[in-house]
Amino acid sequence: MIPSDQIPPGQDYLMRRLTELERQVRELAAGRRLEAATIGAGGLTVQGGGEVVIRDTDGRRIIRLGKVPFPDGSIKPGMVAYRTTADGGTAAMSLFDGIFAAWDRKGNIVMSTDEASGQGAGRPYLPAAHFGVSFNSELFGQIPGTTSGAFVGLLETRTPATHPRLRLLAYVGGTDGPTAAEGRMLVGGTVVATSGGDGWINAIVAVPGWGTTVGYLEEIEIRLEVRRTAGTGRAIGQVYACYGMQS
Repeated sequence: MIPSDQIPPGQDYLMRRLTELERQVRELAAGRRLEAATIGAGGLTVQGGGEVVIRDTDGRRIIRLGKVPFPDGSIKPGMVAYRTTADGGTAAMSLFDGIFAAWDRKGNIVMSTDEASGQGAGRPYLPAAHFGVSFNSELFGQIPGTTSGAFVGLLETRTPATHPRLRLLAYVGGTDGPTAAEGRMLVGGTVVATSGGDGWINAIVAVPGWGTTVGYLEEIEIRLEVRRTAGTGRAIGQVYACYGMQS
């Protein structure tokens, strides 16, 4: 005999329970998963070479985590962010083993850290200018100069503003012993460094107006000016370094 505490409360009890379970299964099968979810301190772990793919409302990939294909044909553990475009979405950024890279639509790396050495930049390749290595009588005629007692611009460049600071190195002097000179460097018309007489302008300076009147990639003017302060010879000047630096 079945104990009384195990007897169903009614003859249709099992049918009603089965119907309710079927309804719940249908709702679970038709429902959308994780439309709003919170992952606690335990985090989310994907094992066995799996991956996580985030897509937009049109089903196009936005981010892919795990073992993912890279534009060079390899499959590596890492992350790729895609362009959500009609062409299927080309890779825009990737991160593999701590190596960051930005890609163009043709699969070329346009910016990256250096993977071989483990430090510094890999791309883009940055140019380095060359200048005269010394002030001597054989070079005086080739070096820009002036006999003016007022500041005169000798060297000037216009370049996009890409960094908040500039490394500046220049030398000014006279073409003979009695002649003395003074130099200064200006950025956007503002004097940022001076020589104080014959000698070096050696400074790391902030770009005037950076982030306020000067925006990223806005063109700025960098200028070396020199004046003669004594003697009858020429006051000459040369720039040896001028490049952007981080804060």
